[in-house]
Amino acid sequence: MEFILIPSGSFTMGSSTGNKDEEPPREIKISRFFFLQATQVTQGQWKEVMEYNPSHFKDCGIDCPVENVSWDDAQRFIQKLYEKEGNDRHRLPTEAEWEYACRAGTTNVYSFGDNKSQLEEYAWFADNSQSKTHPSGTRKPNPWGLYDMHGNVYEWVEDDYHDNYKNAPDDGSSWVDDPRGTLRVIRGGSWFNDSQYCRSANRYNISPNLRLNFIGFRLARSVTLGA
Repeated sequence: MEFILIPSGSFTMGSSTGNKDEEPPREIKISRFFFLQATQVTQGQWKEVMEYNPSHFKDCGIDCPVENVSWDDAQRFIQKLYEKEGNDRHRLPTEAEWEYACRAGTTNVYSFGDNKSQLEEYAWFADNSQSKTHPSGTRKPNPWGLYDMHGNVYEWVEDDYHDNYKNAPDDGSSWVDDPRGTLRVIRGGSWFNDSQYCRSANRYNISPNLRLNFIGFRLARSVTLGA
C-alpha cells in the first residue's frame, strides 16, 4: 500500500450550492499531518489480509478496488492489519480529512476545477465506466497525488451521518455519536453515479452493515514519531 503525506491546513468543508446535507459550509482546521492511501484498497490487498475476495467485480482483477464490503467489514480489515503488523496506526479517515484531501487545496466543484467535461480524465463514473469498476490509479490523480477520489467506488469514512454540518467539529476529528448512530457516511461517488455525485463536497448516508458493489474504502494512517 502506498500512502501520501497530507499536510496540515485549513479549508472550507461543504457547499452552499449542493445538497442540503452539505450545509452550512464550515471552516475546518486540520492541525496535524496524516497519511492517506494513494488508491482505494484493492482486491489484492484485501485478499492478502483477509484471505478471501468479497468483490462483485472479481473479473476486474486484483488491482481493482475491493467493493461489496460494509463499514463493519472495513473495521475488521483494519483489525486484521493490526494483528499482522502489531500496531494500530491504520484507520478510516474522518469525513473532514477525506474532503480536505480530496480538495487538495482547491475550492472548486472538483479537485481539478469546475468543468465537469474534464471528469472523465480523473474518474470512472456513469459516463465512462461501462457499469463496472476499473483498476485503481488509471485516471489522473488530484493535485496531492491521490487517485480515484472522484469515482470508481464510494469510500467509507469513520463518521456517523448527520443531515447538516451545524454542530460538526471544526478540528477535523470524526463526528461520532454516543451511542453510535445508525448510519455512516460514504464519499467520492462511484462507477454507478453521474457527475454531480462525484463532487468534492458530495456525501451520502448508508447503514454500516450494508455491502454494495459500488462502495469500498481507503485507509488513513496517523503520523507517529519513528513511523
